Amino acid sequence: MITKKDGHLMRDMRIIAYFKQCIKGKEVNTIKELTHELASHTPYEVPISSLTINHLHCQIPSTEVHYSLNASIVGLGISNDVFEDLPSCVGLGIVRGIDTQRGILYVITPVPENVVEKVDLLLQGYIQIPTCLLEVKDYRSPYLSANVLAST
Repeated sequence: MITKKDGHLMRDMRIIAYFKQCIKGKEVNTIKELTHELASHTPYEVPISSLTINHLHCQIPSTEVHYSLNASIVGLGISNDVFEDLPSCVGLGIVRGIDTQRGILYVITPVPENVVEKVDLLLQGYIQIPTCLLEVKDYRSPYLSANVLAST
């Protein structure tokens, strides 16, 4: 019988496996290695002006919308690729940081660049980054910064 705690662990392991796809050509055997690889992974730069942002389970004040995305997992959607009145979700991404002055979101995803270029919709729900991926001890954690993160 799967308990609630086991379900949470299984969900975290699936999320970890999904984002492990970002790391190509390197042997990554531990969570610590994956954490360091993701922390140093160059994110996509996505212009905020090209996006519609939908929060699925809550309302966010318009002045806080972009900040609410920092360090969150989002669905990457394409609104003009509609099936039964629903946009297509092409994958998940981690919003690694936001540069509000440049109007850029930094997103880590295994989705290929040619698909990310078509993304015009971010869907934020309740999927949380597994805690183990936030524990970058040798680096300044790119997910815990309050405002802007420089890509590495």
